[in-house]
Amino acid sequence: MAGALGAALLAGVAVALVDAFLTAAEAPPEVSFGSLLLLELGLYALPALALGLAAGVCAGAFAATFGSDAPRRLLHRLRRDRELDRDLVAGLIAGAVVAVVFAGAIAFLSLKLVAGVERKSVGALLLGLVAAAALPFLVAAWLPVFRAARPIARLLPPFGPVPASVALVVASAALGALAAAHVVTGRLDWRALNLGGYLMIALFALLAAAILFLAYGPLGRARARLPARGLLVLLGAALAALLVPWTVARGPSPETAALDQNSKGARVLVGIGRRLLDRDGDGFSAFLGGPDCDDRRADVNPDAAEVPGNGVDDNCLDGDRAASPAPGGRKPAGEAEPAAQKKPAAARTTPPPANLVILAVDTLRADRLGVAGYKPRGASLTPHLDRLAGQGAYFRRVYAQAPNTPRSFPSIFASRYPSQIKVDKEFQNYADVLDENTLLFEVLQAAGIVTEGFASHFYFERAPGIRQGFDRFDNAGALDIAGSNHDIASPRIVPKVEARLAELARTQDRFAMFVHLFEPHSTYMVHNDVPLPGKPGLAEKYDGEIAFVDRWVGRILDAIDKNGLAERTLVVAFSDHGEAFGVHRVAGQQMYFHGQTLYDELLRVPLLIRLPGAKPAAIDDSVMLIDMGPTILDMLGLAIPDDMVGRSLFPRALGQPLAPKPVYAQLLPAPSWNHKWMTMVTGDGAHKLIYRVSDRSFELYDLKKDPQETRDLYSTETELAEKLREELSRWIEVDLPL
Repeated sequence: MAGALGAALLAGVAVALVDAFLTAAEAPPEVSFGSLLLLELGLYALPALALGLAAGVCAGAFAATFGSDAPRRLLHRLRRDRELDRDLVAGLIAGAVVAVVFAGAIAFLSLKLVAGVERKSVGALLLGLVAAAALPFLVAAWLPVFRAARPIARLLPPFGPVPASVALVVASAALGALAAAHVVTGRLDWRALNLGGYLMIALFALLAAAILFLAYGPLGRARARLPARGLLVLLGAALAALLVPWTVARGPSPETAALDQNSKGARVLVGIGRRLLDRDGDGFSAFLGGPDCDDRRADVNPDAAEVPGNGVDDNCLDGDRAASPAPGGRKPAGEAEPAAQKKPAAARTTPPPANLVILAVDTLRADRLGVAGYKPRGASLTPHLDRLAGQGAYFRRVYAQAPNTPRSFPSIFASRYPSQIKVDKEFQNYADVLDENTLLFEVLQAAGIVTEGFASHFYFERAPGIRQGFDRFDNAGALDIAGSNHDIASPRIVPKVEARLAELARTQDRFAMFVHLFEPHSTYMVHNDVPLPGKPGLAEKYDGEIAFVDRWVGRILDAIDKNGLAERTLVVAFSDHGEAFGVHRVAGQQMYFHGQTLYDELLRVPLLIRLPGAKPAAIDDSVMLIDMGPTILDMLGLAIPDDMVGRSLFPRALGQPLAPKPVYAQLLPAPSWNHKWMTMVTGDGAHKLIYRVSDRSFELYDLKKDPQETRDLYSTETELAEKLREELSRWIEVDLPL
């Protein structure tokens, strides 16, 4: 017991030191290493004590049953008894075969029972039951495999004094480690994997095992001569136990923030602690600087609605807001708003176009267009989108209102912020849009326009409400979640679009068409006709997908021109969100892909609008994707519904000035990423404030000097931070609720 507990405590101290050094290396300068180390020691103390005691109990039971020298006696026996050594080798081989078959079956079933279903918890429970039911069959299958493996075992000789069974275990472990390293570094992009916590666990286990091996092996005599070693272990355990309540009592500080953002294994322990120490059960905790400002009241937390004038800071933001009208005449949340007025249409000089084609390219960052200056290896990835940008209004600073498809598309179609969309269930990965929402294609359909959609993706099946207003929506060939992420859908979508455009040109029907092309979305597929550099990483494969999908966009644009539709068709191309490639780290995890932050790499998207008769223009005003719907309706000469929050960009496309207006976006929590953020970009596009609601923390960036948002100015530019914080707070508490 003393040996196992002492080894676990020493390993815990060593891992805490390593984690503290790694955390301090990435933390802001105001973080004190001493305070950070004490917090790390306090966090690792409890698991080290628990694991040490558990290991001690197991070791004690083993020693009481077989004797403390059982491993040494077994090793000597295997050296003498060649037949026993062979049987053990055969047993190990049989166990490995059965384990591989079992692992393969579980991997296959996990795709069917867990990955492909919405309720992961139910799928995981079912998978656990299947695994438990399979155990008796695995035990039964082991015996015939063991009998078949015995002739093979005779071919493996001992390695000098090392029995063949021991050599097999060591060699298998080494080969397994090498194979895992090869898969991670060669077949996967290891930078996108959140390995920090797993590495700390592995380091703890290796150190504890190494300490035990040395203490009871080469350094056994030195251990035996150590006076009062049991008392030393007891003192160490007592210190560790005292560190636990001291750590629990810590409040917000630069060190606790560093644990959240920069640590490896400690942030996992912080997360566990916050789940266990959520006193009021509202999903937020005050543990180690957690976001709950009152952990005794479930109705007070960062996700609560602010009730002005009740004397309580309901949402833990900026105190209780006074119950008075907001500047500009808007009533506080909870009071009735006067009926909204129809938004005026822009003064046009040409008749409105008859038709509309909207091209949505999923997951396309704004900075990947050639017209934006991105030309890897000297050539643009997007010559066809570049051509479209040169023929119309190219909005260069467009912000999505959400960083993922299931929140962004409803926001775009309804011209509302994500939290204003009425859905069947808030906390789910693919919320369905309810009929109460007024969507863009419903307005077009009501105007007598033939409305059609073309896609091939599971989202349009999971959330069929997004298809409101379509006379016809072709989503043929859509696969499940895993299948869609590996699908190449454009080659089966675009030919149908081309054929339908030719048919519509002949019938002269007034139409509005939506086309969704998915390719740039991960998992990035490699296309034989798109050259990539030697060993492409995630970013290079992403670029290849963009080049591939641009060719299919070009075919649609060519079909519009070839069928004589260009002079009477409004063409709009956009993306719903961007993609991240490791620039930022959140909760100790480097951010790849999307749906997890509100940095510009996820929010900045292209918006290209070709209006017949309008002059081409590149526009640098900061605008939002929720402006797209009102802009389209305005350009088509249709009234903009009162409940659309966005504004028409039609005047700006005609060269008229546009009043600067702040840009807002939201990250709403979901089972796949349970975090909530809000952000605001100033009307001049110069500064950006991010409010990480789930952490109750803020970040401030100068987008002109620091476009990649790597230098947080919130703690240094205090006057500007306070001003922008008040603006964002007013939007959250007064303007956003409907």
